[in-house]
Amino acid sequence: MARSRRKEDDEEREEEDERSTPEAERPLDSGTVAALKQADPQTRARTLLRLQRLHGNATVQRVIRSLQVTDAGADARVQAIGNRAEEPAASGRLDKALLYREAIEAELDQAPLASKSERELVQDNVNTVGQIFSNYQAALHMFESAVTSGLGETVPRELAKEVMREAARDVFEPLVASVSGTVAGLEDAAAAGLGVVDGAPEEETKEPGQSAPAHALRNLMIAERRRIASAQAGLIKGQVGFLKAAEARAGGGNRDYRDKLAAAAGDLNQKEGTTHSAGQIFKNMMHRWEAAARGLASVTIVLDENWRVVRAHIRSSHGSKLASQLLDDSSGWFDLNDLKMTRNVSWEPEELALCEARLDPDGRIRQLSRNAKAAEHFDEFEKKLRTEGLPHTKVLTGD
Repeated sequence: MARSRRKEDDEEREEEDERSTPEAERPLDSGTVAALKQADPQTRARTLLRLQRLHGNATVQRVIRSLQVTDAGADARVQAIGNRAEEPAASGRLDKALLYREAIEAELDQAPLASKSERELVQDNVNTVGQIFSNYQAALHMFESAVTSGLGETVPRELAKEVMREAARDVFEPLVASVSGTVAGLEDAAAAGLGVVDGAPEEETKEPGQSAPAHALRNLMIAERRRIASAQAGLIKGQVGFLKAAEARAGGGNRDYRDKLAAAAGDLNQKEGTTHSAGQIFKNMMHRWEAAARGLASVTIVLDENWRVVRAHIRSSHGSKLASQLLDDSSGWFDLNDLKMTRNVSWEPEELALCEARLDPDGRIRQLSRNAKAAEHFDEFEKKLRTEGLPHTKVLTGD
């Protein structure tokens, strides 16, 4: 009996607290607002009249204001996020590529799929596709760090572009399939991630000690991230149109359409956390890259008595393409010190005299040798390597 009285007292206090809370301070129920947005005009009018009788004019005015500003406010915020997303994060600034989810979180309704309208489902799907775009950018940051830190010395730019084209196909073709037939324009927006950047302008100057192949790859990665950022911005800015198209299509009361959107939402969410996470995308990229870079590489360099290049030849599976790229990028006058791979150097200071050295990828002398005829030139050979380094060349070939 005492327990029953306590329960009645608690309920009375809760009712008194509710009555004492000013109407303007009570939070609106988001489900009520969402239902009113989807209701036809007559149903909405009857509901507002009932709310007025039960809760007074203040509540009705707050509901009306919420109905007027919710869509416009969300659309404006989404456009602002799209503008920010268009500029990719700088090299080494992975953090910005991971901020998409935090930026868009305020626009996400955490209600279960079963209670969401067609508009809300499309918004969720666009947000998830946008997050996967960000995951791809994050993977590109990690990929850039890996291939410009010693793993990209033997891979020419055109081959690197092919690796990235295949990586983009791995990510975006499944996305296109997931959103196909859901809302006009979304499939094209997802497909904008396919392909690879055409050109790679020099956006960053070469860092001290950075090899020419690594420098070329860094600028390629920057250009590719810029391409993806532009595609992602287009996706975000197009969200307003996607939502209107979904509302128009849902107006006919087609239940199958809502089921299709819900299925796409589940599929996209599953991809985002597994095959299309940043870590898994990066792992797949590295598998392709390692296959492209497989095999040891070295450079054979022959110098004449005046320290001029007679022959410079890259021995690797893609040596010919890499040699052509390096000459093109340096306007036909390439600095052999910018190759970060093993270099076998031969110098012929006079007839029948031969000095030889093996330089490691960092340019350190690992081995020196000579024949008897080159004895008087041997100290000079070592001094030139340590002080002058290797010369520039117009001659560069490859396997």
